[in-house]
Amino acid sequence: MEINKQVKELQYSVIRTISEKSAKYQNVINLTIGEPDIPTPKQLILEALELAKNKHFGYPPTAGSVLNRTLAAEHYNKKFGTDFTHENVLFNIGSSEAISSAIKTIINPEDEVIIFAPYYPAYPPLVSLAYGIPIIVDISKNNFKVTLDILKSAVTSKTKAIILSNPCNPTGVVMSYEEIKNICDYISEKDIFIIADEIYNMITFDEYTSFGIFPTIKDKLIITNGFSKSHSMTGWRNGYTIVPKELRQYFLNASSYNVGSPVALSLEMGNIALNKYDEIDEIVAIYKERAEYMMSALRELNYDVVECRGAFYLFVNYEKISNKNSLDFAMDLLEKTQIAVVPGMAFGVEGYVRMALTVGIDKLHEAIERIKNFK
Repeated sequence: MEINKQVKELQYSVIRTISEKSAKYQNVINLTIGEPDIPTPKQLILEALELAKNKHFGYPPTAGSVLNRTLAAEHYNKKFGTDFTHENVLFNIGSSEAISSAIKTIINPEDEVIIFAPYYPAYPPLVSLAYGIPIIVDISKNNFKVTLDILKSAVTSKTKAIILSNPCNPTGVVMSYEEIKNICDYISEKDIFIIADEIYNMITFDEYTSFGIFPTIKDKLIITNGFSKSHSMTGWRNGYTIVPKELRQYFLNASSYNVGSPVALSLEMGNIALNKYDEIDEIVAIYKERAEYMMSALRELNYDVVECRGAFYLFVNYEKISNKNSLDFAMDLLEKTQIAVVPGMAFGVEGYVRMALTVGIDKLHEAIERIKNFK
């Protein structure tokens, strides 16, 4: 029996593969999966327990309640001066489903979607599963910056969307106001959607600009976000999408027939997070300390490291140390030091590995000591 050819051609996640292989090593330092080690705020858990004990949860509204959606819109309005309302928002089963459903909504067979490498590994497969064509544009030789000239050179008559991760997973690069404005000014004159993956927008070390502040692209902007990274709520699977309100029903259709509805208790958790934990300065400070320590220590060991200004990843070039491909380098590092990292091939480029800064600073000190002896 034949199965969907797009599914048949997919490869299992390299990140998951390396993480699972690392489990057989004793005393491993796992820097693979982007899962925060900082606990979910205790009060969030306690309030969720009370709700679970005392409230009956049936199926929630397919897109989340008006309150859920209003709080998400107000979160953006408060932080960035946008003017979203509940009519722009729908809730999803995490931001991954948000991206998947957004792509399903806008892509027809053979539509092209521009994806900048290094990229979050799910982007190309999600486009392929919707029978679109991923157009991969390598920006690793351009200081990991998306310039207007690079974008223009990739746009064709078949371009339907571009996907941008800001802050970027895997590099930690944060786009500037001018960089985003240039892109938005250009796209405003095109029939092209922007999918802005802003899941890390609360974890930034400097000024941050949301794509949502530019009214010229309001009719073609799709923002995805959630609580997994900012509030360490990975297992709760609570994300949301901000879309043009006149198109919201189409996005809702794509999501609802895939998942039915979000998780009722997770929606309540999101409400609590937005009401009581809308600022996470202490958490950001922890990630910043880790990033700055690791960047400095690795550079002293002759590794080139992309300047991380957001999220909690380092993208590390090892070509002064080894001429192996990134998978072989990652496996060699794992076998010799019991440090698990993700090869750059998972993100569409070679010569790099990604390190997730999701262990405590003591573990990172230990990782550096192990790397010092790595040959």
